[in-house]
Amino acid sequence: MKLFTKNNGITINFSTDAVLRTIILVIIAIFFLRFIGKIGHQLELFGISAFLAIALNPAVSAISRHLKIKKRIWATGLAYILVMGLLIGFVLLVVPPLAHQTNVFIKSVPNTVSNLKNADSAPGRLVQRYNLQKQVDKISSDLNARIGDVPTIVISTASRVGSAFITTVTIIVLTFMMLVEGPLWFERLFSAMPEVRRKPYRQLVNKMYKVVTAYVNGQVLIAAIAALFSFTVLTIASHFTHSPVNAAALSSIVFLFGLIPLIGNTIAAVIVVIICLFSSVPLAIIMAVYFPIYQQTENATLQPHIQAKNNQLTPLIVFMAALIGAGYAGLLGAFIAIPAAGCLRIFLEYKFGGTLMPTEDTVINAKEQ
Repeated sequence: MKLFTKNNGITINFSTDAVLRTIILVIIAIFFLRFIGKIGHQLELFGISAFLAIALNPAVSAISRHLKIKKRIWATGLAYILVMGLLIGFVLLVVPPLAHQTNVFIKSVPNTVSNLKNADSAPGRLVQRYNLQKQVDKISSDLNARIGDVPTIVISTASRVGSAFITTVTIIVLTFMMLVEGPLWFERLFSAMPEVRRKPYRQLVNKMYKVVTAYVNGQVLIAAIAALFSFTVLTIASHFTHSPVNAAALSSIVFLFGLIPLIGNTIAAVIVVIICLFSSVPLAIIMAVYFPIYQQTENATLQPHIQAKNNQLTPLIVFMAALIGAGYAGLLGAFIAIPAAGCLRIFLEYKFGGTLMPTEDTVINAKEQ
């Protein structure tokens, strides 16, 4: 098929088969992209489950090895029982006191605001001095109106919680299946490869596996240290301020959000300070001062050094990876981005050879220059 002729007399021809193949490939690509867009949520669930399966696999292997359980499905089930027990214990420890304190605070806020104009206190005298009674009444009425909308908010929240529960159950089931069948799938995949390529790819996968598990272990260690220090400070501060707070529950919140890199500690700090504010203003001030000091210490010591060591990444790349992951997929993206960067480093080094990370000697030489 003649398409066009240039001025110098050269004719460019395209065969009909080539044009048809190009059109078919474009159509297939369009349908494939639309299909990926339709199942984007399902692919996200697969990715989360695969990451959790890799993270939990060392625990399953350890249980199977130490208890001499031959069937992997029983070891996986036992590991799941332990994990679910910890999660249920955390919920029972944290949710009831948190819900009670929040309910009491919400009910007392309108009366507290309304009584400001008549209270014999510094805020009350301030309201009377500057004639702010009308503004206080308006704030009180607005709060009462918002509290009246609580049932609607509760229904909407219950709907979201139901959807999140279904997603969680799906992830749990997928992760369980991947833990049981994953090693068998990899063995079949390696056995189908030529023997020459089998060993290098097995080593590559093992290195990536170690990066992910080391990252999870490191993040759990960092979160546990943060929770331990928070528990200590809360116990001492609540004793001196005579504030009845559940230090174990609040430190559990610090541990849970501490699993999220970079911003997890900040979220936990805000929640803990607000809860402490319900019981005692001095306690809330103490914790508001403590958390920034601890976070700066952790960011300068534990976080970059533990995760950089486990993933063999520089602190700069750890920080950049977490920011990119958070921007792409929120909190979950921030959690997965660091081991993903470590796996990418391993793959690029395998593909191109050498090492992509600067060694300690090169960093020292660069500083001297």
